[in-house]
Amino acid sequence: MTDPDPLQLSFADAAGGAGDGRATEELGLGETTFVVVDLETTGMRAGEDHIIEIGAVRVRGGIEEGRFSELVDPGMPLPSVISDLTGITDADLEGAPQLGTVLPRFLEFARGAVWVAHNAPFDMGFLRASCGQLGLRWPAPTVVDTLQLARRLLDRRRTGSFRLGDLAAYVGADVTPNHRALDDAAATVDVLHHLIERLAGHSVETVGELEHFTPDVDPVLREKKALIADAPHSPGVYVFRGAAGEPLYIGTAVDLRRRLLQYFTGADPRRRMKEMVMLAESVDVAECAHGMEAEVREARMLAAARPPYNRQRKEPGRGWYLTAPTKKAGPRVSRTAVGDDAIGPFRTRNAAQATKDALSLDSESFPAIAEEMREGGAALIERLIDDVTAAAEAGRYRRAAFLRDITADLIIALDSRQKLGALAAVPQLQAAFPDGRGGWNLAVVRHGRLAAAGRSPRGANAAHVASLLCESAETVIPGDGPYLGANHHELRVVHNWLLRDEVRIGPTDAPWTSPAQGAGRWREWALAALAARKS
Repeated sequence: MTDPDPLQLSFADAAGGAGDGRATEELGLGETTFVVVDLETTGMRAGEDHIIEIGAVRVRGGIEEGRFSELVDPGMPLPSVISDLTGITDADLEGAPQLGTVLPRFLEFARGAVWVAHNAPFDMGFLRASCGQLGLRWPAPTVVDTLQLARRLLDRRRTGSFRLGDLAAYVGADVTPNHRALDDAAATVDVLHHLIERLAGHSVETVGELEHFTPDVDPVLREKKALIADAPHSPGVYVFRGAAGEPLYIGTAVDLRRRLLQYFTGADPRRRMKEMVMLAESVDVAECAHGMEAEVREARMLAAARPPYNRQRKEPGRGWYLTAPTKKAGPRVSRTAVGDDAIGPFRTRNAAQATKDALSLDSESFPAIAEEMREGGAALIERLIDDVTAAAEAGRYRRAAFLRDITADLIIALDSRQKLGALAAVPQLQAAFPDGRGGWNLAVVRHGRLAAAGRSPRGANAAHVASLLCESAETVIPGDGPYLGANHHELRVVHNWLLRDEVRIGPTDAPWTSPAQGAGRWREWALAALAARKS
């Protein structure tokens, strides 16, 4: 039975996400069950062409545990090129079961295993598309691609190529690949076992290390993996710290252990990240209820710590604003949004200054223009766009480009202000989204800030859990400025999460609205203008 909707809305049961096939990172390769799969199809396009044969071999510790082999009726005549390649004919498929019967059998055969395929994106693409077409839950297994692994481990001058036939001959496979699913899967098993033996020389012993393996990783980097020995498989925030305990880098992940492993296996190609890991002496983790809470906590920690290796979002919540005139000075460009009349945030000081000059803002004109922008700014933006068009039609292309850039910056800033300000104005709203295991992730947002986060597992009374979460949520007292004291970056994180397709918005204490004649209607124009500026 579907769990109750925590927000009393009507929508389907939460489904999807990681399934039973995802192995734990610590599982040794000798203890891991692999299902090596191969498909034969009517063509190369997943979602359009059809599976005609599934073959798979289940192995563990080098010992075969079972085989799966089924022909599939595609419901159409086979292309002659496919029959010539595979030897499968229409007569062979006559009376064969359809995919709706075969695929659930295969999913059950492969349950709980790490999936393996040669050129895995092809096979996984067909299997995943077929699950979607049949309404079956995609198990999201851990997948090993023997083609990519062979390219990392083997010398092409010795193998001849990385095609399955050449690799099978190179490793002395018992079966010769012949474009039949089960035989090709059996040959891939021998290739996999040979590659696992090669991995031992690179100190790769677990599923996690195999999944993220890249050759020629500094041994010191691998040894530092001990820093994350206790990292859990859960959403959260992580902090790399230096010798004095100072934060070097802050990040977030939906699976802390899986993400952190990538720093020690060479999977992250960024040079500065390798440098950071070599300097790190400890790694702290903070578990969170779900990804939304993790991103919000990251935003708050970045604002407080400003670690040196975080290039992006190093100063979250900061932008450039045009602020109201005072008795001593006219409108100013400022790092802080002072008062409800502040115009921004602009991404750069130059953009804010250029907008001030283009609008001829002074002490007399600022209040009226700020009021117009609060109400939406449609008339002002239309005037600016008309000026851009007029300049271009008059052949004043430099002037047109100058006005275009100013107008685009203003639209982006005003759109951001209107959307985030509208969210900050809502005293409280509730949100829920599927956790991928049949339960619900829950959030309480007050004045744009995450006030509480939690989970309702499958089978629980989600509506009751949501009500308890509201009762225990943090009290948020609105402050001053266009965002009522909320951090601009945190607001954007929450706003973007709430707009996701899978998120359901529940009872709100006030309408969450934006101006009907707001800047958002010109956002596409502004993005095109910014792209033109870059080119």
